[in-house]
Amino acid sequence: MTRKYITSIIALLFTTTAIAQTKKVSNAHVGLIYPISSNGTAAPEYTNKFSLHAIGGVSKSEEAFCVSGFGNVINNQANGLIAAGFANLIMGDADGAQLGGFLNIIKSNATGLQAAGFANISGYGNGIQLAGFGNISIDGINGLQAGGFMNIAEDVLGFQGAGFMNIAEDAKGAQVAGFMNAGRDINGVQIAGFMNVAEDVNTQLSGFMNIAKNVKGVQLSGFINIADSSDFPIGFLNISRKGEKYLGVTIDNNLTSLVTFRSGGKYLYGIIGAGANLSYTDPAYALELGLGAHIPIAKIFRFNTEVAVTSLSDYWNTVQLTSSFRLMPALKLGQKIELFAGPTFNYEYSEQYFYNDNNKSYIWHSDNYGYHQRIYI
Repeated sequence: MTRKYITSIIALLFTTTAIAQTKKVSNAHVGLIYPISSNGTAAPEYTNKFSLHAIGGVSKSEEAFCVSGFGNVINNQANGLIAAGFANLIMGDADGAQLGGFLNIIKSNATGLQAAGFANISGYGNGIQLAGFGNISIDGINGLQAGGFMNIAEDVLGFQGAGFMNIAEDAKGAQVAGFMNAGRDINGVQIAGFMNVAEDVNTQLSGFMNIAKNVKGVQLSGFINIADSSDFPIGFLNISRKGEKYLGVTIDNNLTSLVTFRSGGKYLYGIIGAGANLSYTDPAYALELGLGAHIPIAKIFRFNTEVAVTSLSDYWNTVQLTSSFRLMPALKLGQKIELFAGPTFNYEYSEQYFYNDNNKSYIWHSDNYGYHQRIYI
């Protein structure tokens, strides 16, 4: 039995020695293009500390510096600076900086900086990805993704910034895009020029639309917010399953009547309205947009504060714009009906005298040739 163990140990030592003898290390690897280089056809077996190729090089690993005019193919890991005029292909981990004129591909983990004229693709990124078109981090990124067009990552801990679109499964940090952000669980903020889509999110800011399931903070959009639950939507149209939606009728002391739709959450809501004023010789048609806030006082009583802009026009001669601040006590009659009324503070602008007599009581007015202004309650 002892002889058997001794024989096994000797065999293991010889095997280890053989493996050690096959490991090939080169201090410098210089060439034109594989296999025309100092390491020749055995280049894929070498680990190099310094590599310089006029067109392209192939190696097992790179330890410090590798630059090629066109491309680098590294079969294992790469440390230090890896740069190519067109592309870098690294089949293992990369630690340092990978600079590609067009493309960087790291099959496994990338730590440090990836910068490419077109795209960076990696397994898991820990650092910075910069690309003229897009970045793809299949397993996720801890750091920054900045793409001229788009960024895609499984999990993001940090920041995604793209000219067009960001996509992430889970994100802790911020998504900022010129057009759209999409994600599932966003523990942070989404900012987009057009729209944001998420399931659970802290804050959404967009130029047109936000869509989410549960919103912990603010939904701010240029027009519409859609959510299952959102107490702080800021938009003219807010559709929330757990929120409030009221269809109502309003009339002011100028006899402008509006059918309005007020929609929002527990505290904030939006206003869209349309109507007319038939008290003039030529009928005037009205449109209204606004934002409001509920101030709860009791279960059936609260104050509604609103800021709104109302246009009144015959769509032919002139248009009148009225900006209003409203403070209106509101009484809830059950779950379906609310009555409200109250004073409004108004600034009015019109281009002609067409509606100049619609309010003869004012705090301040200015009548100049071609336009007229007044402030009234």
